Amino acid sequence: MTTAPLIDSHCHLDFSIFDDDRSQILQRASTNNINNIIIPGTQSMYWNRIKKLCSQYAQLHACYGLHPYWINNHNKTDIKQLNAYVSLNKPVALGECGLDFRPQQADKKTQRYFFEAQLDIAEQHRLPVVIHSVKATETVISTLKQYKNLTGMIHSYSGSAEQARQLIDLNFFISVSGSVTYNNAKKIQAVVKSIPLNRLLLETDAPDQTDQKNIGKRNEPAYLINTLKKISQLKQIPETVIAKQTTENACLLFSI
Repeated sequence: MTTAPLIDSHCHLDFSIFDDDRSQILQRASTNNINNIIIPGTQSMYWNRIKKLCSQYAQLHACYGLHPYWINNHNKTDIKQLNAYVSLNKPVALGECGLDFRPQQADKKTQRYFFEAQLDIAEQHRLPVVIHSVKATETVISTLKQYKNLTGMIHSYSGSAEQARQLIDLNFFISVSGSVTYNNAKKIQAVVKSIPLNRLLLETDAPDQTDQKNIGKRNEPAYLINTLKKISQLKQIPETVIAKQTTENACLLFSI
């Protein structure tokens, strides 16, 4: 076990797949010194679920947002509702929002509408944003350049080293998931080597994106230590140093 506390900066612990053993999952996380977990929102119908969960467990921290994967479940009134919900409930961030340009996803124009509307809310409330970006990094960068007072994280980063540098210049953090642990993940492994430690975050994206050691299993926060170990190997920096800095980064970003 690492001697420094860790933060799972992106975990969907509110999902129903965790309902039967959530307390045990949190105990296993604690055993591995994962002391804080950020819970991103996905759809308006689940914001109250996140709120309740975070009031029940002090180590959980709420975000509220409209995920691009479920764009067909959102409507424009959700934007007004999100603005009001954020005002009343003071999350640590707005999101998960963003763009997903895989062919099977909703049209780009609709995605951009919801993304930009959420960035407007984040800027208004001075909240960091949790951004989902799949095959859309260039569009995310060009969109963020239109905002002067935003910070946040790109979760489960999949872009290039040069794109990461541009995002860092825009005051964003780069978050890395268990995908970096796979032997064939040469691209993200090379990118991780180039990311300054003071701009790096660690995440599980549980229940998805299990690391190579736990392939085929439901992902959970305790597995974050395997991502830490891999990044330590890639950057040739001790695990305790990476744990300490990434935790400081998350605390700074989310004000926790």
